[in-house]
Amino acid sequence: MKGLILAAGMGTRLHPMTRMRPKSLVEVAGRPMMQYQLDSLRRAGIAECTIVVGCMADAIRSYFGLDYRGVKLSYVENTAYETTNNLYSLWLARAEFDDDIVLLESDLVFDDLLLCDLLLMDEPNVAVVDQFQPTMDGTVIMAGWGVAKQMVLKSDQGPDFDYGSAFKTVNIYRFAKDTLVETIVPKMSEFLAADRTDLYYEAVFASLISSNDMRMALMDTGNRKWAEIDTLGDLLEADRMFDIAAVS
Repeated sequence: MKGLILAAGMGTRLHPMTRMRPKSLVEVAGRPMMQYQLDSLRRAGIAECTIVVGCMADAIRSYFGLDYRGVKLSYVENTAYETTNNLYSLWLARAEFDDDIVLLESDLVFDDLLLCDLLLMDEPNVAVVDQFQPTMDGTVIMAGWGVAKQMVLKSDQGPDFDYGSAFKTVNIYRFAKDTLVETIVPKMSEFLAADRTDLYYEAVFASLISSNDMRMALMDTGNRKWAEIDTLGDLLEADRMFDIAAVS
């Protein structure tokens, strides 16, 4: 099992915090965001992680180096980060699909034990989700019997979309090597052949789920804390949440 963190984005919605440093190095409750992810991988017993860098790539390389507390680090660079989205970043990392992976995004902070819970799941392909709340935004999953039946991107959620039974994607996934190589890579290739480097990788997952070509189980976060940080408001709320977590 390996970790894969996508960290190529510019984080423009977090300006001015991201004018002089990459989003993944912005601190939440005294720790850079990516440190939460690497600490969680380490606690889960994952000893190898690839980071896809882009914006201010050298700052991330310099900060974390090639080893983080026993977790071996390697880097893939998306030099086209200004004009592409995370589907393209995931595609660039496809050479790392020689093992099962835990896929993470660099703007997440979460309870260290969340990845431990994920690795205990019997299913090979798992999305971590939370019950949708009105304050949430982004891709959602409609489920049945603990399995994703439909993944709906934000752009496809119209004004009358029913969130009553929706789950919010936390942007933490576990994938089996075979699924990555035999199912996800070919579908990504199709999207990129159509010049869709502007898409989120969820567009690929949504297509595979819709066509029944990929089974994706769901793991609810339960009482584990997590936060996705896109805006200054998100950052303030995450600071509050994880300061409380540290004290308790």
